[in-house]
Amino acid sequence: MTHTEWQRVAAIRQQGAVWTRQQQFWLFGTCTYVDGTAVTKQQCVENAKRFFNNLDRSVLGRRLYRDNSRLPRLVYIETGRFRVNTHIHFYISGYTWQHYRRIWQTAEKLWGEQIDGARDCVVQDNLGAERVHAGYCWKEFDSLAAETLLTECCYLPAHTELH
Repeated sequence: MTHTEWQRVAAIRQQGAVWTRQQQFWLFGTCTYVDGTAVTKQQCVENAKRFFNNLDRSVLGRRLYRDNSRLPRLVYIETGRFRVNTHIHFYISGYTWQHYRRIWQTAEKLWGEQIDGARDCVVQDNLGAERVHAGYCWKEFDSLAAETLLTECCYLPAHTELH
């Protein structure tokens, strides 16, 4: 990678972290597998889609889900330090304060129950944390071709501005 390409990657990582932080998500989660080395990226994508669809349905209810409402979230797929341990990270919020606890409990429960080979889903409070984690999820964006943001699982309401 040239120096100019590396500078562009660094700028995108930095701007991605700022943008993530600006969304002010309520919760931060990490979903892992018993053996992340045995999970392909495509399997992880399919698992993440199933997981977030079920989470939306469980937290928002079938009526809102059918009306295409989704929980606001950003989802990142990672493979770890040695690029072999597939897992996901996510930031998520709800629409009412009742969603806060429901998202937390349901996410931790659903991952283990509905995903083959799941280890656990650990959810943490993100309110007021000004988490360093905002940049954490961009760490594997290490080339202009990298695809760490799992766009097929992300959802931002229409009023969210992209910078």
